[in-house]
Amino acid sequence: MANEVRAVIGKDITIKGDIEGGEDLLIEGVVEGTIHLDAELIVGAEGQVRAQVETALLTVEGTLDGEVAVSQVARLAPGCRMTGVLTSGRVVIEDGANFTGRLDMDTGLTGPGGKHG
Repeated sequence: MANEVRAVIGKDITIKGDIEGGEDLLIEGVVEGTIHLDAELIVGAEGQVRAQVETALLTVEGTLDGEVAVSQVARLAPGCRMTGVLTSGRVVIEDGANFTGRLDMDTGLTGPGGKHG
């Protein structure tokens, strides 16, 4: 996360639906639905996401359940829980992260941000 996050979904907020955008998003609350970002999605330590996700960059510190496509780098931080399908050209699974599901390392993935993996 190069810049300070400007968009935050707080811990007492629940959103059910679609989220689209071009700036970094920090989720500390609950989101269910779809997320499409041309920037970084950060699922904070208190965040709970059940969604289909397409994003340029991903950092998971909380809980993420769904089908996820990342065009650049996905990072699973210590203490996080991710279940589902993760497709990304680069993945960092740190010691203490919990991942259950399928990992597809697709080096030709293009998507949000228009980058080639």
